[in-house]
Amino acid sequence: MFYVRTFIALDFDDDLKKVLSNIQNKIKINSFKGSWVDNENFHLTLKFLGEIDEKQREIIGNILKSISQKNFAISLRLDELGYFNKRKDQYGVIWVGIKGEIDKLNKIYDIIEEDMEPLGFKKEKRPFRPHITLGRRIVLDKNIDQERFLKDIDVNYKFLLDKLVLMRSEKIMGKRKYTPIQAYRLIDNHR
Repeated sequence: MFYVRTFIALDFDDDLKKVLSNIQNKIKINSFKGSWVDNENFHLTLKFLGEIDEKQREIIGNILKSISQKNFAISLRLDELGYFNKRKDQYGVIWVGIKGEIDKLNKIYDIIEEDMEPLGFKKEKRPFRPHITLGRRIVLDKNIDQERFLKDIDVNYKFLLDKLVLMRSEKIMGKRKYTPIQAYRLIDNHR
């Protein structure tokens, strides 16, 4: 049997990926090192599944299709830069937060958590904190006010998320690559 490492996400269009790449580049030029998310890999993770087989993939695909047919696209905006796990001069993760129709986002997240549990995927114990990871293990220039620097980067951008995706995660030549396996459009009520 063939297993694939997977997660469920909301995928981004090229315009949003370009905006995120520009924000990421502003941080890169003021850093000494870091592991940066590839532009093509930007997404909003909803549920990590791990290894699944073909039968599970089909069942999960049917569930995501059903969710997409009953839920609306989500209007959001980039909010602010933040970080997790800062130790000395290294930021564990630098991310962009989001605002907007968070209630719709939380609803889809909750449905996925509920629908995946009977398939053997445990519910997440930590609260859902939607964010977009830009990089990991980042060391910023010590000669700048790092907190001020992160606060001053303009991240204001509005966007629509309308693509619910079962994503494949694989390591190719030491780098993560995320590839859509199946994608489902949410109902568009924003036009």
